[in-house]
Amino acid sequence: MTDFFTEYLANPVRSRIFFQVQSSPNITTKTLLEKLPDIAQPTLYRHIKAMLDGGVIKITGEKQIRGVVEKSYSIGIDFNKNIEKIITENDGTGYFHLFTQYLMGTMAEFRAYSESHNIDIVNDGSSFSTTSFYATPEELQEALAKIEDIVQDISQNEPTAGRALCNLCVISIPKKIKKNEPDQNLRQYIIDLSLNHC
Repeated sequence: MTDFFTEYLANPVRSRIFFQVQSSPNITTKTLLEKLPDIAQPTLYRHIKAMLDGGVIKITGEKQIRGVVEKSYSIGIDFNKNIEKIITENDGTGYFHLFTQYLMGTMAEFRAYSESHNIDIVNDGSSFSTTSFYATPEELQEALAKIEDIVQDISQNEPTAGRALCNLCVISIPKKIKKNEPDQNLRQYIIDLSLNHC
């Protein structure tokens, strides 16, 4: 699995292609070129072929347009199964690459918001913050469960006038205690909360 992330997601071009295909199943080559205008067409085709050969993406349709076959693509791997394997095997390298992919998606959405013509940071409620604290694994899970309960309640809201679609990102990072520090039973965590007004 680590090889997959190193070869495909750590590669800047392939990771961008992967993100677009993941975000828009059955995306066409034409749309990929429109979404990634800074990537030359031959380069895009070369990386798509490599990702098809590796089974990372798959062809989900072909359409004849003016004598040219336009193909559409979707993700070709069981991402959830691979994620479960990373966690089960405590694959730190794979986990980091997975986190990098998560950040890329979040950054793309945040960039789209920050470049919007009607951005109003304060009134939109956009923010990000980091808080450090000491907790046992049980206390951390309890805190995260409370956050989940709050999010679960508000996620039931129906779209109405005055309501905007928002993304709340929660990142929990255990900070390992060094061997020469006095109490090895202490666990410090960093919780990062960010709210993105879409």
